[in-house]
Amino acid sequence: MTLSIRSRLTAWYSLVMVVVLVTGAVAVALVQERLTAARLDGELQRLMLTLEGVMRTEFGEGLTLDAAAEEASTEVVAPDRTLLLLRPDGSVLETWGRPVAQPWQPPLDRPSIATITLGATEMRGVSRPVTYRGHQYVAGVAVSLDEVQAEHRELLIALGVGVLTALTIAAIGGWLVARQSLRPLEDLAAQASTITERDPSGRLQPPHVDDELGQLARAFNAVLERLATALNGQRQFMADASHELRTPVSVVRTTAQVTLSREARSESEYREAIGIVEEQSTRLKRLVDAMFLLARAEARGLPLIPEPLYIDDLVAECARASQVLADTRQVTIRARGDSEVPFSGDDTLLKQLIGNLLDNAIRHARPQGAVVVDVHRNDGNGRIAIRVSDDGAGIPTEHRDRIFDRFARFDSHSDGAGLGLPIARWIAEAHGGNLLLESTGPEGSCFAVFLPSH
Repeated sequence: MTLSIRSRLTAWYSLVMVVVLVTGAVAVALVQERLTAARLDGELQRLMLTLEGVMRTEFGEGLTLDAAAEEASTEVVAPDRTLLLLRPDGSVLETWGRPVAQPWQPPLDRPSIATITLGATEMRGVSRPVTYRGHQYVAGVAVSLDEVQAEHRELLIALGVGVLTALTIAAIGGWLVARQSLRPLEDLAAQASTITERDPSGRLQPPHVDDELGQLARAFNAVLERLATALNGQRQFMADASHELRTPVSVVRTTAQVTLSREARSESEYREAIGIVEEQSTRLKRLVDAMFLLARAEARGLPLIPEPLYIDDLVAECARASQVLADTRQVTIRARGDSEVPFSGDDTLLKQLIGNLLDNAIRHARPQGAVVVDVHRNDGNGRIAIRVSDDGAGIPTEHRDRIFDRFARFDSHSDGAGLGLPIARWIAEAHGGNLLLESTGPEGSCFAVFLPSH
């Protein structure tokens, strides 16, 4: 089961709070325990100094060890502490204060500060052997740890309750904060669900355009813009393709109906009808092939097959192939420029690129005019330049921005499908170059292809 973002944020926030609070509670407990131990040790050391001071005073008055111990037991009063005086052999001189469950036997030959267990009671004890004016004894003071341990338990309980309370508050607060923070995201999701392929014009409206959700909304809107453009382009392509396909199909259908409307026709009439069908079928095939090529190119299903070649040879070959069409329009094709211009590219696609440009130039050249193809090894920017120029009437200003659009035909007398230039531009871009309308006017138009120099 996948948790929601709100649940995950709350869980992570609670986990962080648990780590912080537990770490803090453990640190407080350890520090309190250490400070309490240090405080008890200090108190016991001070009580030990008091006991030793009283013993010195009694020795100064000439009392024996037993008498001094008896006097000290009455002068040093500490009811909540256990005080002990031993002879060097370990026998008890005096013991007073808080009674213990069993005798305490501290070390006789060295000072000691330790936690001891007497019966069921844990105690903190300080002891050391003392020698003064020929008198030797062992003094010890101890205190029960019951109160300290009770305080420590109360502190742990308080810390535990505090941690649980803080964790509960943090979890509830994290849930509310996450809910409030993610509410705009839910609103954006609701807005996005209303955008469909039928109406892709909707856009996300974030509550704050400058925060992270605003950035997400802008990026998503940019994607929607590109998708809407692609969708509209696809719809327009389908509409234009349907329009272009309708004409040859209608001509073929009408020709067939007219031819079959009478039971008998002459051979010349049949030949004329079949000729019309063949002409429209050729046009239809050319249109379908161009559309299929564009569709494969957009789907990246048309891989390039690069091979070493010479651009000038390729241009010369395309010019010879296009001369047949040029002759029907009494147009001359002249290829000139640099020779032996090497390039690595797809021979078939590059021939289609040059052929489309020559076909376009021939169709728009003046009768008995000329089409010129210039090839330059370096255009000044390290690129190969191919320029195809005609001497036609040029492209009207209002149509120049749409010259590379699909099915864009601005000459009513043109029999092209309006796909030659879009295909040519795609081929140039697929080879790392570009195709542009370099100049146009009453003296003719010039299309330039720029390819990277290898």
